[in-house]
Amino acid sequence: MTKLSNGDLPQISSISPSCHKLYKTFLRKKKMDTEAIGTPSYNLFLDFLRCPVKHPNIRLDTVDAKTDATSEQRKKEECIKIEKIYSMCHAAVMGVGNFNGRRHCGEEMDRLFLCLNSDYSSS
Repeated sequence: MTKLSNGDLPQISSISPSCHKLYKTFLRKKKMDTEAIGTPSYNLFLDFLRCPVKHPNIRLDTVDAKTDATSEQRKKEECIKIEKIYSMCHAAVMGVGNFNGRRHCGEEMDRLFLCLNSDYSSS
């Protein structure tokens, strides 16, 4: 998955209110290439993906069932780990020009997108 469209985004109801501004801005973009590191649309999409990691949706804090809360907490922690790996990749690509032999962080961005948007199916 290297190309995404705004139709691939999750519903706004599943996004934290803190991230709505970024969500609405990204909706104006028709396509996003996850390998086009450094482009304005890529940076906008990156900001959008990082926002839910920093500001998880309110439902993470208000889940009634203990097992659901534990599951959501594990998912949040996994997304934080993936975001850190992405940050290492981004720093390496912007610094020395590659990360694990690649000149982009498309795979890491895809993993972050899938972590935050578990309803997405690349059909």
